[in-house]
Amino acid sequence: MDLLELMKTRRSIRKYLPDRVEKEKLLKIQEAGLYAPNPGGRQGTKIIIVDDPELIDKIGVVNASCENRNWGVGVSSDQPSIIDDISIKSGFYNAPALAMVCIRRDGFEKVNPIGSAFCCAENMVLEAYDLGVSSCIVGRAEATFRFPEMQALLDEWGLDPDYLPVVFVCLGYINGSYPKVKPRNEGRTLFIE
Repeated sequence: MDLLELMKTRRSIRKYLPDRVEKEKLLKIQEAGLYAPNPGGRQGTKIIIVDDPELIDKIGVVNASCENRNWGVGVSSDQPSIIDDISIKSGFYNAPALAMVCIRRDGFEKVNPIGSAFCCAENMVLEAYDLGVSSCIVGRAEATFRFPEMQALLDEWGLDPDYLPVVFVCLGYINGSYPKVKPRNEGRTLFIE
């Protein structure tokens, strides 16, 4: 598929089948993240893939607890978020696989490393879509890992203590029909000559 068409048609998915994502696809998605733009070519992001639905759900419940769920405005009727539906307990929507993009803890004082993490996540969701895997980028990672039991997981996994997850990517196969492309809002661009 043409890259621009892929970007136009990919949607954030929050309803997943329990079917596991094949390891080969997860590795390709992870690899796409490694090739994201990064400041000075430093390649400062680290990517963790979790392929354990029970563990993902455990982390997702903590993640959802970090969100103010009283926004007063909805996110999506097709693919409801934890903002739209208070009965959703996990911020990862029962996704069977999860990626975490990490940056150095001192990166929060700098803009570029956080941007690099989100560029990494974007590369991953585009590759996922191209492979037929649905995805959704989810924030609140730094808040999720402030809890001691969550920090213990990072220690158990052997993540360098100088690093901390800043963004999540939920991965799985869509449960239901794929949402239609929504029209773009007018007035969002300027072109100066």
